[in-house]
Amino acid sequence: MDFLDLHRFVRITAHDKALGAIIGAALGDAIGLYTEFIPRTECSRAYPTGRFSLLEADLTPFREDSHRDKFETADWTDDTDQSLALILSFLHNYVPGSDTPPVKPSDIAQRLQIWVQQGLRCLDRPPLGIGMTTGRVLMDPEYLRDPEAVALACWLHSRRSIAPNGSLMRTHPLGVMCVGKTLEETFQVATDVGKVTHVDPRCVVSCCLVTALIRGIIRGEVMTEADLDALIEASFTWVNGNAELKNPTGKLLNEEDTVMMEGLEGVESTLKGEEYRNYCYAKTLRELELDDRTMGYVFKCLGSAVLTLRFAIREGLGLDTKSTGLFETLISNLVMEGGDADTNACVAGSLVGSWVGYSRLPSHWSKGMRNAEWLVAKAETLSFKAGIMEPRPEVRAKMLAADPDTELDGSKGLLNKEQLEKMEKDFVLKMLLMQKARREAKEAADTAARKGTGVRKWFR
Repeated sequence: MDFLDLHRFVRITAHDKALGAIIGAALGDAIGLYTEFIPRTECSRAYPTGRFSLLEADLTPFREDSHRDKFETADWTDDTDQSLALILSFLHNYVPGSDTPPVKPSDIAQRLQIWVQQGLRCLDRPPLGIGMTTGRVLMDPEYLRDPEAVALACWLHSRRSIAPNGSLMRTHPLGVMCVGKTLEETFQVATDVGKVTHVDPRCVVSCCLVTALIRGIIRGEVMTEADLDALIEASFTWVNGNAELKNPTGKLLNEEDTVMMEGLEGVESTLKGEEYRNYCYAKTLRELELDDRTMGYVFKCLGSAVLTLRFAIREGLGLDTKSTGLFETLISNLVMEGGDADTNACVAGSLVGSWVGYSRLPSHWSKGMRNAEWLVAKAETLSFKAGIMEPRPEVRAKMLAADPDTELDGSKGLLNKEQLEKMEKDFVLKMLLMQKARREAKEAADTAARKGTGVRKWFR
């Protein structure tokens, strides 16, 4: 961490970039929800200006449909919830200067399982938008016995075909946590955390690259596209050079399972250098076809995030007034491509956010997002515990004190069966009422049109 002592401004800048990674990801997630699962052509009809505001006074309304009915406007989704499992685990377990490991995959796995069943307890957020693979792995009754083995079993049962973006969406905080680690140590941490749900080597290499990029940006080691390209290649070389990562076959809970054991020897790896590079060196968002039927594929998310970072790098270091709108422009352009837009923008937001820094994120997003102040406070403590931020003595004492939010149950207790059932019923009722109100509004509008009431009658 000697680089932080070169000049006091280096530490200030590194802290700004660390916060930018965390808050930028959440903002990308919240903005991406506007167009999640919508085809590109429909995005421009739903949001003609292609620009968004999260401020209450000028809040951009959601396109009305059953998917967005689940969420509150200006809120993040499961992507940020999952990243908070990493952040809260780190804040709870790691003591700066001690021998405690900074990242505990077993604790993260436990937090993810609680989240998928009960939501984010510290904020009373229900679990929404859970990916199929993530949900299947986390809900397995044997999961906590050996998370990686359960994730492997899920992957093998798919005939090694599934490589969704569920682990990539949450990996960005590791880039802050690993700022003082070597590149190889960073790759290992990203791998260990990613594999608690996703073991496919395409998922692993994606997590390694994004984590390494954020670490490198904060350290001032990623300044050009050549630096970006070097990490693209280093990530691939590291994963491809590890036989067990390249083609995972071990840690089976049930070695008598013929479906899982069939053909483990000599099978070809799903990680292909040509495909990986095609996505990582894409020249346009359009060529990535982000809204097609494979929209949740991890390389689509990775490719869109890397390309968006390229666009940011080409604009320079962000020292002029123009750069204050750079994050908004790049993320807005990305989400208007549709597809799995919240995850694409979450990962891209973490990279571009670390590039421009928290101070240059759009205020009409950062000041309007729900729970923004709470998240900033957690990000600042993360930066401090990672060794980046040097707070005042009184702030330091507060950051070292026990934080009830970081307990497994958010210090609110776990919901019992009756409470979980009520939470589910209330959620279903809310959805039904929103759909009923929308249907009645449409029927009223149709009736008015047939009767010739309203403004139309004056133009007959």
